[in-house]
Amino acid sequence: MNFVDVLLKRGFAVVVLVHSEEEGEQLQSLGAVTVRYIQEMAFRNQLPPEFVVKNAFVFENSLPQCCQDIELCRSLCPQQLYVVSSNRAPVGLVYKGLGATYVIHSRSGDVSFLL
Repeated sequence: MNFVDVLLKRGFAVVVLVHSEEEGEQLQSLGAVTVRYIQEMAFRNQLPPEFVVKNAFVFENSLPQCCQDIELCRSLCPQQLYVVSSNRAPVGLVYKGLGATYVIHSRSGDVSFLL
């Protein structure tokens, strides 16, 4: 939520893929956010043509879910894919093997420095 808020304040167009309606409602409360549901995107395997995605950020909640999200994002946007992990286990090689360009370890989840 914080990262999306920073992107919006800096004038970036934001598309957020979410797993649940609750997540979608929380993000839509921030304002000009386009929300798409991961289940919907997994079947289409593409974003609508009006979206040109240069960078994707995956915030790790669990290893299996993050792996699925990386594979989906890699199929949608072949450019830069960042994974933000608070996991202390050495999962970076797993994520890189799935197509992550960068794996960033952050306990706070604050990656605004990437902008």
